Amino acid sequence: MRALRYDSFGPVGAVVRPAEVAQPRPGRGQVLVRVHFASINPLDWKLVEGEHKLIFKSRPPAGVGSEFSGIVEALGSGVTQPVIGTPVVGYLNPTKRPPGALQQFVAVDASDVQPIPAADMESACTLPVAGISALQMCRLADVRSGNRVLVHGAAGGVGSFAVQVIRALGGRPVATGSRESQSVLAALEPEAQIDYSTQRLNSWGGPYNAILDCASTLGSNEIAALLSGGGRYVRTLPSFPSVMFDPLLNPLRPVKRYTLRLKANADDLRTLLTWLRRGRVRPLISERFALKNAVAALERSRSGHARGKLVVSID
Repeated sequence: MRALRYDSFGPVGAVVRPAEVAQPRPGRGQVLVRVHFASINPLDWKLVEGEHKLIFKSRPPAGVGSEFSGIVEALGSGVTQPVIGTPVVGYLNPTKRPPGALQQFVAVDASDVQPIPAADMESACTLPVAGISALQMCRLADVRSGNRVLVHGAAGGVGSFAVQVIRALGGRPVATGSRESQSVLAALEPEAQIDYSTQRLNSWGGPYNAILDCASTLGSNEIAALLSGGGRYVRTLPSFPSVMFDPLLNPLRPVKRYTLRLKANADDLRTLLTWLRRGRVRPLISERFALKNAVAALERSRSGHARGKLVVSID
């Protein structure tokens, strides 16, 4: 089968290559899925470059990618559901197994996939990482109906979902982005939008009940100026040593600080799939790539100029 692989850590364009590899077989408790779509996340190229290699099972030789959608082709022993022919969305948790969604077939635990309508396959493949990240950030921020929530870096994959999740929870999202991303923000329909490259902090409309920092770039002074007392700040990327001390210091702080630690959660995925069907969230898919051009998709994400989600069509 065709797959994207890398044999050593290094720059995406230098080490990632298409390859022919053996098709996997489903083990006990697993299903074999013919992958139709896979979604690109920054973590994909970070693993290729050797970041977080002590945390994730991404040591080469390895595949690339963690979220996908496709059709169940075969069942391993002990599996009765989902039946063969079922469209599903799934997640290859890189803390538990090597990645490898950017390939024609994956063997995955049956508990790690969810049935979906066939018409939702392209959209659903963007949910297991970016969508769930946004939902779990909102949970850490304790977003409630009527809350004003600032989403910093709202044009990216997680940020674009965060604006919609806040609205689905009854909150009032305000989105920030660069001058070039203002049209993208407008498509998300936030309550207000901010050009962080030209607007001074005192015009950002604070104080807010919570901040979701999807760019992980706001400093302590900015956080203090933008949040009300009792507010919560959540960032996507860890910052040392604060990631270690925040849990200890939060009980003493008027503003609580948290770092997202994405946890695969079937209930969260089902919630997002329900919202997707009802039109309450939709992925902002900005670019589509064929599998033969998947390295270009990784490099596009690596450039920092991607907006919304990048999706690769496997077949």
